[in-house]
Amino acid sequence: MAAGALLAGIPLAGMLMFERQRGQQTTESLSYYEQLHEQYSYASFFVLTRDVAAGEELTADMIRVQRVQSAENLSDVQSFTEEDLLGKRLKVSLTKGAALSTDVVYEGAPVADDERRVELRQVDLPQTLRENEYVDVRIAFPNGEDYLVVGHKRVYRMIRDDEGEVLALQLRLLEEELLRYQAACVDAKMYEDTGLYAVQYTGEFQPAAQVYYPVNRAVFRLLQWDPNIAELFVVEEEQERRALLETELAPYLLEKPDRSEETVDSDRPVGEEPDQTKEPLTLYTGLPEES
Repeated sequence: MAAGALLAGIPLAGMLMFERQRGQQTTESLSYYEQLHEQYSYASFFVLTRDVAAGEELTADMIRVQRVQSAENLSDVQSFTEEDLLGKRLKVSLTKGAALSTDVVYEGAPVADDERRVELRQVDLPQTLRENEYVDVRIAFPNGEDYLVVGHKRVYRMIRDDEGEVLALQLRLLEEELLRYQAACVDAKMYEDTGLYAVQYTGEFQPAAQVYYPVNRAVFRLLQWDPNIAELFVVEEEQERRALLETELAPYLLEKPDRSEETVDSDRPVGEEPDQTKEPLTLYTGLPEES
């Protein structure tokens, strides 16, 4: 009986030793994984659930949370909430699974293909104007006529000199708005006591005012074929209004062109070069005849 018990106890002792060794290995493995876990940093990111094009507004079904781990320290990763992303638009197109951050989104209307940052330096500014406010750019003529040139533009930056004086405004203008502004700058130089100025909106919620400034004939023709203009806005009967404006402003014209100099010299023999001693002419398009 003793021998039988001894023979039966050998396998049991072996099993007990195996289980003890296995438990020790499990404990060591757990300790190893705990140490390994402490070496990793964990963070949660918002990723896209589908491809999203630039300018598209983010909605809740486009975003999901994904937890990631890294051997690097992720404590400095910028933290933000889902509310910081919803309703914003992507600056660039991203594919499904791409991580989101506040650096790749913006708030507001979609950015047009022909929108550019422009610094305006020939505009009189209100003393109370601040960055991120909205303004209209207008032109005032000496006979009292006042026109809206560019409407409802956000002031993204006020460029100042070393003494704090404002040198220029940074706005975002479309191609058509830029051409209309340049046409207004020409008018400000051609007619005495004419100037460009900015007026502030009372609040961001106010709708944009309608542009009705009639540009000169040369810029009007350019507006028709400029390939960079995405959507053209032309006031009905704009050139008729421009002709009327130029007629009324004729007494204030600073430099009146001599129409007789614009004719071709038909008495010059064929092949003979024109007289280079004459001063070059500055030609203006669409100006009224000298009375």
